[in-house]
Amino acid sequence: MKIALVGQPNCGKSTIFNAVVGYRSLTSNFAGTTVEYASGQARINGNVIDLYDLPGLYSLIPANPAEISSRDFLIKDDWDCIINVVDASQLARSLELSLELRELGKPVIVCLNMMDEAARKGMVIDVRRLTAELGLPVAQAVASRGRGVVETLRAAISLRQKGNQTLPGRPAYPEEVETVVEDLTARLERNASGGPTGGADSSSPSESRSQPVALLPASTMLVAERPGATSARAEALVLLQSDPKWLAEIDPETARLVREALAALPHGRWQSPEDVLPSARHASCLSIFESTVRVERPHADWREHVDAVIMHKVWGYVVLFLVFTGFFHLIFDSGKLAETRILALFDRLIRLLAVSLNPHGLAFFVCQGALLGTAGAVGTVLPYLVPFLIGLAVMEDLGYLARIGYLTDSLMHRLGLHGTATLPVLLGYGCSVPAVMATRILRSRRDRFVASFLAILVPCSARMAVIMALVGFYLGANWAMAIYGVNFAVVALAGVALARLWPEVSPGMLMEVPSLRRPGVRLVLLKTWWRLREFITVATPLLVAGSVVLSGMEYLGLERSINAALSPVTGLLGLPSVTGLTLIFGVMRKELSLLMLMQALGTSNVAAVMSTGQIVVFTFFVTFYLPCLATIAMMLKEVGWKLTAAASGAMLSLAVAISLAARVVLHFM
Repeated sequence: MKIALVGQPNCGKSTIFNAVVGYRSLTSNFAGTTVEYASGQARINGNVIDLYDLPGLYSLIPANPAEISSRDFLIKDDWDCIINVVDASQLARSLELSLELRELGKPVIVCLNMMDEAARKGMVIDVRRLTAELGLPVAQAVASRGRGVVETLRAAISLRQKGNQTLPGRPAYPEEVETVVEDLTARLERNASGGPTGGADSSSPSESRSQPVALLPASTMLVAERPGATSARAEALVLLQSDPKWLAEIDPETARLVREALAALPHGRWQSPEDVLPSARHASCLSIFESTVRVERPHADWREHVDAVIMHKVWGYVVLFLVFTGFFHLIFDSGKLAETRILALFDRLIRLLAVSLNPHGLAFFVCQGALLGTAGAVGTVLPYLVPFLIGLAVMEDLGYLARIGYLTDSLMHRLGLHGTATLPVLLGYGCSVPAVMATRILRSRRDRFVASFLAILVPCSARMAVIMALVGFYLGANWAMAIYGVNFAVVALAGVALARLWPEVSPGMLMEVPSLRRPGVRLVLLKTWWRLREFITVATPLLVAGSVVLSGMEYLGLERSINAALSPVTGLLGLPSVTGLTLIFGVMRKELSLLMLMQALGTSNVAAVMSTGQIVVFTFFVTFYLPCLATIAMMLKEVGWKLTAAASGAMLSLAVAISLAARVVLHFM
């Protein structure tokens, strides 16, 4: 049984999904797209269900590729039941999507999530009355605390087994609008079946409401592929709300019928026909809200007082600076403490290995490489990556990440950057790949490129591990903070430069700021594991294999010729010649450059071999030069090979220029 979680952004879909599926979930792409969705299996009352967490959407008339993919999944009828997750504290706005989903004529259950937040706002919801008004079963939940989640899934299973016994519900549209919709539905059905399209309809409206047809051709933007069976009425509603220019891309006879229906829709002088249905649906939602919700005096709590400070036009930035500084020191202090002890353990293991095996034999080199690779993953990267991911999950669940986006959006506009780049840049501090993926919600190619370029400039968690484990560990926290300060300045200047080189009027950024809430320990740990498992399953084998390969090259003497070929670069930067090969490995995974550096130098005590200036220059170069292969592949999908090549070339030039500048400045210090 397939159940899809559908809802507007920040409604709590992913919280419900993680509470049920958790670390057993998988991430996949919709067919023919780069848009991802999460899926997983769960067992509820002996029933095995496939649960899908679809990207958030506001309407079945999508505004970006992610919404298109979610809408296509629903229209193709590839599911057994929909759980429409609704933010109960934003009920009036959220019900618009519920009314659209109802038109699909398939099993839909509404889950009122965040009921605690609604109660805090003084909202008393009459669930029984709401069920009657919507004509859909309604469940209640507080997903962040695990309340009502299993009950909602049980209700969905029961609804599917009963065969979608829906109630009549309140009409979403006025009678004169409803007449036009029903007439178009019937005429489109006859057109699809090859019958006459004019004159009286021989079928009743009730029959045409649920009869499955496939009206929309593959060429229309409405669906990426020819849809499966879905409600004819639902497809008629989609056509009536679409941009008129898209009618030229569908069957001429269908386009004619839609134009006639649009002309028949009653609309005001300043209202386009395409806006009639959304306006009527919005009015219906307000009416449902007024008849089912009683608003009492809100219950003020810590959220209002905290928000008054962290969203303040002055104190908000002070808090932001303190949060980032504290977060930085938490990662640095905990990571340094763990790294020292773990690396000491691996150093003892390597000394024991030299006693057991011939230190000049191939077996020793291979085993040493495997140990050094494991040490790099366990001792150098994980001590900094784990606290970073935990802190990121806490800020995300707390609701502070959205507030950071709000604050930095305003700041970036003052720096000449576009607010649309704010969220991808923030995601870039975690991983560049999802940061580049996040730019797909931007409409123009120019905005996607600007946001992608800025997102890959900021230090991801892998580069953060290099900065912390190299500069922070050997030179101190202040040096590491200086690296971040330079990076922030470069990102700001790059944004200003791109805005001037490729000027375009940007629509800015529209974002929602969810209410503050207490993070759940279980969900924080699940999110941390979800993000950490890629490193464990993908990066760690690469680190170990790369270390073994480098050891084999050392044994065969191949690294000398490669380092010699790269000596013009390392010589220009004032780095030891043995660091040349490490920069190549760093393109695969940034953590590899640090691990290969220690192995190439023959010691984990880098400060004993490299000077302060060399450590800083090496870190600057690794921070700014080419992104990892996974990020390059994602940019190829999102912005094309020409812009990807331009971004890679610009980053390589920046890396050389900044590293040279750092070498000159440090020489005179």
